[in-house]
Amino acid sequence: MDKRKDLLGKIAYASGDIYGGGSFLIVGLLLLVFLTKVEGLSGAWAGIIIFVGKAWDAVTDPLMGMLSDRTKSKYGRRRFYFLIGAIPVFLSWVMLWYSFGITSEAVKIIYYMVAFMFFSTSFTLVMVPYNAVLADMTNDYNKRSAFTGLRLSFSAGAAILCGTVPGMITGSFANQQTGYLIMGLVFGLVFGISWLMVFFGTWENTKSGGDTGFSYKNWFSVFKNKSFRIYALVFIFSQMAIDIIMAMAVFFLSVVLQKEGLFTPVMAAILVVQLVFIIIFSKVAQKFGKKVPGIIAATVWVITSIIMFMFSPNTPDIVIILVCAFIGVGAAGCNLVSWSILPDISDVDELMTGKRREGLYSGVSTFLRKLSGGIAVGAVGIMLDVFHYSDTAVSAGNIEPLTTFGVKLLFCVIPAIFVVAMLLFLRKYKLGKDQFIVMQKALDKFRKEGALAEISNEEAVVFQQISGANAEELFGKKNIE
Repeated sequence: MDKRKDLLGKIAYASGDIYGGGSFLIVGLLLLVFLTKVEGLSGAWAGIIIFVGKAWDAVTDPLMGMLSDRTKSKYGRRRFYFLIGAIPVFLSWVMLWYSFGITSEAVKIIYYMVAFMFFSTSFTLVMVPYNAVLADMTNDYNKRSAFTGLRLSFSAGAAILCGTVPGMITGSFANQQTGYLIMGLVFGLVFGISWLMVFFGTWENTKSGGDTGFSYKNWFSVFKNKSFRIYALVFIFSQMAIDIIMAMAVFFLSVVLQKEGLFTPVMAAILVVQLVFIIIFSKVAQKFGKKVPGIIAATVWVITSIIMFMFSPNTPDIVIILVCAFIGVGAAGCNLVSWSILPDISDVDELMTGKRREGLYSGVSTFLRKLSGGIAVGAVGIMLDVFHYSDTAVSAGNIEPLTTFGVKLLFCVIPAIFVVAMLLFLRKYKLGKDQFIVMQKALDKFRKEGALAEISNEEAVVFQQISGANAEELFGKKNIE
């Protein structure tokens, strides 16, 4: 592959996370606020709407994963969906931020449930094939890290825009509903175009792994893979921490610190630091392995959470901004670990099954990511009611001590607990660079010869470490030296 094609392919591939990172950030930051403050729904109902949309993914995500593995088109198994997904991505985004004049609370609740389900389905349509396509594009360990690093750089860059521009757009209109509609139209167009860029610039090298069917037995079979089981827990805990911190940022600033005006500079600081450290961590991962950025990130995040818990309205603004910026270090490391490891896991599956099932693994991972996010943000909405949160009371300055403590707990303590859990499971993950090289050599032989005639003791040990099955179970006793 020439360098020019490699560079253009990286840029095109990375463009997909303009939507993946940008839309998730806007939803995480604004949807709960929009549904409660603009549309007038209770925190509990807003949380239920988000949770129902995520529950719907239990149907769509695994099916989409298996469908993308089975798809046969002149554009490949994955790229076909980037082309057809651009329109529903646009339409679903607009619907999510405008209720077309509905005034009945009951009808509005139903409408936003449907709108959020439509958004989740559109997200699934493009993101499941997208999360799978990198394993199709290259099987080089460092190239996968480099592609993922640029992808997350695009995601972080989009997040900077999506963390600031939507608020500018909605704040420019006296009628907030009109402001959110314009925001929906603008970003819906940006997100739709990004998928056309992915379609025209990516490629697929691997052939279909065969008909895997639509059985949920296949869906659950991924959990036989030891590396995936560990990865899933790392992924869930890290993404829940990120989702909660983003959803609670505005509440922490307005309730605990009584400085809602700091929201934009705080978010800008977090996202800029995240962008810088994604670039740094991408280089670290290529040199020292993909676990190292996660270990550094988790440590920094926990220390930051302890400091933030001690903040009060008397804390200087500059200190708040500088300390909160370190959340960006934690988010950068957690995201890089989450997305750079996934392509390697489907290779372990090929070692175990002889099939290429990147789509299935992507579908299950996307489902777990959205389900965990739905549970996290939905629970936050419910807990705000439990802690007696009231927008009217906050505006009037009559904030209950229980509310202050609850918001501080949700913003500082709970995410830190999830990050510690992520770190504990990450330490058990064994698929490092050395193990990856051993695995790829074995897979190259398998793809050329259709079987492994002999397996060395070193290979047998590595296979058991990463798959959870011993070499005899995978290949039979007679093949082991």
